[in-house]
Amino acid sequence: MVAGNVANLLTLARLLSVGPIVWLVHSGAHHAAALVFVAAALTDAADGYVAKRYNQITPLGAVLDPLADKLLMDSLFLTLAFAGHLPAWLAFLVIGRDLLMVFGTLALRLLAGRFRVEPLLVGKLSTFFQIILGGAVLVGLSVLPGLLAWLQPLLLLTAGLVVASALSYVHAASRIWTLARLAR
Repeated sequence: MVAGNVANLLTLARLLSVGPIVWLVHSGAHHAAALVFVAAALTDAADGYVAKRYNQITPLGAVLDPLADKLLMDSLFLTLAFAGHLPAWLAFLVIGRDLLMVFGTLALRLLAGRFRVEPLLVGKLSTFFQIILGGAVLVGLSVLPGLLAWLQPLLLLTAGLVVASALSYVHAASRIWTLARLAR
């Protein structure tokens, strides 16, 4: 149930921000895009806090929250890459990792049955640095143009974390698969 659950409403707000952010970046309204993106990024921190603090953790929220994260970041990175503000390889790396996670989880559920999906620290760090990088690019395009010249280390760190998280999730999935096979 979304209505009445503040955590799920915050997640839904993040989902609904994806279209406007893409449109604002595409139309060159970078300042407005940065503001909407910062608000969306804040909902990512707030929804988890609210869900845990006020016991509003729901199965719907467990699905919507990572979906909102992936749609927000994949859409932003793809839009920034098409506009020439981020390298295309980074956008495809982020999207590829997310597709690997989504389809890998679905395949594992079909093959191994039910298991608990646990976010890994490296996955959380990857998402955090994607948010920082996406926000920094938007801020650089809107109010701090000098910032763009300094983004290469952040870009490389983000790319490294994306790869590390993909490998960590593949390793975790292989352990789940092995345990499921041994249980048969």
